[in-house]
Amino acid sequence: MHTPALKLKERVKELKCLYSLSKIAFEVGTDIGTFMNKTLGILPLAMQFPDQAEVCITEGKIKYATKGFEKCKHPFVITMGVGKTKYGSIKVGYRPSTKKATATPLLLDEEKKLLSAVAREISLFIKRVRVEDNSKMLELQLQHSERLAFVGELSAGIAHELNEPLGRILGFAQLIKKAGELSEQQDNDIDRIIKASLYTREIIKKLMIFSRQMPRQISAVNLNAIVSNTLYFIDMRLQSQGIILVEKLDEHLPDIQADPVQISQVLVNLITNAIHAMPTGGKITVATKGRHDVVSLMVSDTGTGMTADVKRKIFEPFYTTKPVGQGTGLGLSVVHGIVEEHTGEISVTSVIGKGSKFEIILPLKQTRH
Repeated sequence: MHTPALKLKERVKELKCLYSLSKIAFEVGTDIGTFMNKTLGILPLAMQFPDQAEVCITEGKIKYATKGFEKCKHPFVITMGVGKTKYGSIKVGYRPSTKKATATPLLLDEEKKLLSAVAREISLFIKRVRVEDNSKMLELQLQHSERLAFVGELSAGIAHELNEPLGRILGFAQLIKKAGELSEQQDNDIDRIIKASLYTREIIKKLMIFSRQMPRQISAVNLNAIVSNTLYFIDMRLQSQGIILVEKLDEHLPDIQADPVQISQVLVNLITNAIHAMPTGGKITVATKGRHDVVSLMVSDTGTGMTADVKRKIFEPFYTTKPVGQGTGLGLSVVHGIVEEHTGEISVTSVIGKGSKFEIILPLKQTRH
């Protein structure tokens, strides 16, 4: 039987526990891991037998437990959550006493009430952290959208400004070449001008696609036909670089509503990306597959693979891992933009040293124009 003095002592321990919990929540900010580990340090002290008390807190798929928790045979369990949202649970129990004659103590009703209060405090802390994280994420997404809008406008302006003088350079260079009467050196120089102009025109085309300046021309197309026509012009280039191209096309692929030029651009950009990932050669596999009301286009390589950090950034405009002057960083952002315009989805898997795989999923019919 507890004396009034002992009961008072227990209540003081409980109040001290709740006070310490509030203090920790204030000190750690949004660090859930630190908060949980510090909670493990103070919660056993509030129990009737602190030397035997053990605690395990589960938050989502993560468990935080005191050293001897596994020795507790029948811990008391209480769920953490706010409203209908569940965050995890708290388990508290006593280790068996080292004295054989002494029975393992059970939790008192007062201790169970304390654990309910602790569960509520932890739940409110987790809810606050998640709200703050969501708020920061939304803010970052808004900033990213604003940057993309600005970059899109800037890209469109640059593309239009460059198009006219570039067209003149290309046109005059082709006229000079047709006129003849050039030395071998002059003919080679004109070829370089034409080649550089055509390359620059492709960059401008990517800028215009990225900034949505080139409208889609939707028609019924077969993805296999686009793949075959595109690979016909690429295959010879790959062989000269020691790259094997493998086609795995679904023979029963249904037609889709899409812009054939833009889908071809997607494939070219993905293959170009794969080529850069295999500087010493390798294998590129292009596959198609139909299922239900969608078709898939898959491009995989046996290249260097990507780190998680690179993988997160690959669709950002102007982001590139290539040295300065060897890449615009527009290829995959254009792919992402085209896929979105076709109400499709794109996913990426990659393993360092083994390669990467891009999968494009496109609906059979377009619902947005």
